[in-house]
Amino acid sequence: MSLILQARKAWSPGRWLVLSALLVFPLVTRAQNWNWTAENVDAEGASTSIVADRDGNLHLSYYVANGGQVKYGFRPAGSSKWFTMPLEHSLGVLETHITVDSDSNPHVCYTPRAMKYAHWSGHRWLIQEVDPGSGLIAYMCSIQVTPDGKPMLSWYLESTTYLRYAILQDGVWSARTIEGGDSLAGKWTSMALDANGFPRISFSEFLPRLSERAIPPGLLKFAWYDGKKWSTDIVDIADSTPDSGGDRGMGNSLVLDSKGEPLISYYDERSLKFARHVEGKWSTQVVEHLPPFGRWSWKSFRSSIVLDSKGHPHIGFESLRGLEHAWWNGQQWQVQLIVPTAGVIFFENSMTIDKDDVLYMTFKSFVDGSLKLAIGRPTSPGHTAAGKDQSTPSN
Repeated sequence: MSLILQARKAWSPGRWLVLSALLVFPLVTRAQNWNWTAENVDAEGASTSIVADRDGNLHLSYYVANGGQVKYGFRPAGSSKWFTMPLEHSLGVLETHITVDSDSNPHVCYTPRAMKYAHWSGHRWLIQEVDPGSGLIAYMCSIQVTPDGKPMLSWYLESTTYLRYAILQDGVWSARTIEGGDSLAGKWTSMALDANGFPRISFSEFLPRLSERAIPPGLLKFAWYDGKKWSTDIVDIADSTPDSGGDRGMGNSLVLDSKGEPLISYYDERSLKFARHVEGKWSTQVVEHLPPFGRWSWKSFRSSIVLDSKGHPHIGFESLRGLEHAWWNGQQWQVQLIVPTAGVIFFENSMTIDKDDVLYMTFKSFVDGSLKLAIGRPTSPGHTAAGKDQSTPSN
């Protein structure tokens, strides 16, 4: 039985927390090409991850501190009703990430000091620990599923500061280290699959301190598997100039374009940045200069990159200004402030896009801690630049 049929069958007034009141966000924009509305999802929620399946249904994973729960949410296409359920409880602080397979069944990874994996079998949720006994797990994880149904995970092994990767084949998890040791590789990690189902992974890496007072220099790296071996490359690293932007690679998010080339959104200490790989070379640019984060803010700011039907990138991100949306219109980056903030606030956002180019961003409300969904629609069909069908930004 599908999740949507089970949700409709199981729903009754009072049993499910479903809040469907809509409100319009105040917008502060430099290019007002998108209208944003919002709806409530749950009374509490953080560490969000959202994905739209091929039919436009929304699947959501998130963390609820009350009871230490990792939860799953489902919103049928064409409806504003959310159906939510706990997958596991009595857990510590964790991060989540969600994807769907070719049958639109959800798969979730989460990191309650262990690497956990949950998936919907078509009849029930199944949960297991991946790579048990390897050490303490923390920070981010990422998950994808190959066209033939093999789930893959990437995550940060805190106890040995490694970026780890695993794939489930014939009922057995095979795990390995991609990078790490003294370099603290993989605190932020994002994975995508190429046309052959091979993994590509963007990740942060923080090099060893030069002294007790020195902050480890952070960089953005990229790893890929060609069917025989793993390779890694440096995408962006600070130079010695005062205006280099400092550490980078935090909050990274990866997507592949129609040619299989990687596009990455990420932060340095002063800006939201964008990287693309073309003809064997990495090109990086600043999307938006941001207010200074402070020393530790990089731990919580996060970005999500998706591509619309024209191949143009959209980035959902947060800063000390608030929750924001940046998009490439075929000629230049444009940025829209969706939810202004008050003080140092972390929205713990995630963004996805459906087949009709509607954007969905989940975030934690700074007013009451509730979990909300922002919905972005273009104000007109011509929301991308006419006559400039340039799939990705140039330098």
